[in-house]
This record gives sequence, C-alpha cells and structure tokens, in this order.
Amino acid sequence: MEYGLAFLSNTPHNPDDLLQILKDLKVTPYWDNMFGILSKVSFKSDPTNQAFNNQRLSAHTDMPYYTQTPSVYFFHCVANELDGGESFWSDTFSAVQHIRETNPEMFELLTSVQVPFRQYPKDWHMAGSYPTVELMGDDIYRVRDCCFVIDTFQFVRDYSPEVRARWWEAYRCLRQLMEDPDRSVQMKLGEGDLVVIDNWRVQHGRNAFSVPEDDQGRRRAMEVSYIEWSHVQNRLLKMEWD
Repeated sequence: MEYGLAFLSNTPHNPDDLLQILKDLKVTPYWDNMFGILSKVSFKSDPTNQAFNNQRLSAHTDMPYYTQTPSVYFFHCVANELDGGESFWSDTFSAVQHIRETNPEMFELLTSVQVPFRQYPKDWHMAGSYPTVELMGDDIYRVRDCCFVIDTFQFVRDYSPEVRARWWEAYRCLRQLMEDPDRSVQMKLGEGDLVVIDNWRVQHGRNAFSVPEDDQGRRRAMEVSYIEWSHVQNRLLKMEWD
C-alpha cells in the first residue's frame, strides 16, 4: 500500500462474502456508516445515488462530508459481465505535489478554503466543510474531493466571488492533473477481484456501461466495506512479528 492501492484476485465472490474475507484478513472491526458495514453497488432504474446509475462516475473520495472520511476502502467484484464499466483510480498526492511545486498560490487555496459538502439520502442529512487538501506538518495527509456533493449554494454564502473564482481555478487544475494517465490506473474487474484503496489518497471512479433491459443489477454487482487505517496498520505490524 505504499502508493495507496492494492489488488487481490480469486477471492470468494458470492454476495456478502466480503465481510468474511475481511475477517479472514484479520482487519476487522468494520467501519460502520450511514450505508451500514456493507454496501451493495449495482444498477438501479431509479437511482438515489450516482453509484447506482450506468453513467461515467468521476474519480472521487468517498463520503467527504464525514468529519473523518473512511480511510481504507475495500471494493469487491461479485459480478461484472456487462460491456464497459472499467474501474479507474487516480493518485491525488502526486497531483497535489505538482501544484505545490509549480503554483504555491493554488496550493494555498486548496489547503485553506473550507469546501462545503452535503448529501441527504433517505433518513440522513450529512454536511460538513473541509479543505480539499489536509496537511500534517509539511506532509500531504489527506485529500477530500467529491465534485457531485459540493454544496455550491453554501459555498456562495461562505466566500466572496473572488475567492471562489480563484479556488475553482485551482480545483480545475487539480482535476486536470488527476486525469493524466501517468497518475492513474484503469482495468475491468472480474469476479473475485478485490481492490484495497487508501481513500485519503487514491480516488476511484468507473466508465459508463451498457445495461440490457432485463438486467436487475445482477450482471454487474460490487460490494463495498470500509476499515479504519489503525486496524489495517495493526494487522501489518503483527505480520512482521509473526
């Protein structure tokens, strides 16, 4: 996980197997959240979330409105038989470091402007404002970015037109850098593939995919669970002792 991304293959791939896999990896307890300890991602004809349609999903950080975004993201492929739908992952730290070295003013905006996020699925109303880039000392610690849940109305209330314009310019630069093929990986997942993602560093997305009329989310089915970084680190340290 030096660069925030790891792949496992040939894992069990029946529905709900991910929870047992995480137990077998000895990285539990699970990180509970408003979607529960296990989220099922498949096409829905009446989606309540961008993840449930069949359109391209831009690279993003999961749940940026949480005080602490989920840290380690396990993405498990149960089925992936439809055309398209390739997954891709982008390294935000590399893009941010490039901005830091070439445009200090943009870097200052990305580390200081508090961006408001908001999402309200059924029975929930989640909101919070945080900088895009968080530092620990001089080190890049965490990137928080999900363009489709930015609360633009609150942003207008919080900042002047001048500050917003300069921030959007810096943000567009960041997004363009993340589209660079040298900073991203793309592949189509197969049954039993499991991707381990540092949600604080690596953003994930997917290409659009076709959906036959008779499909009810069976032929492209993914499952998601989150684990606290401390528990993953604990497992890695214990492996060194064993």
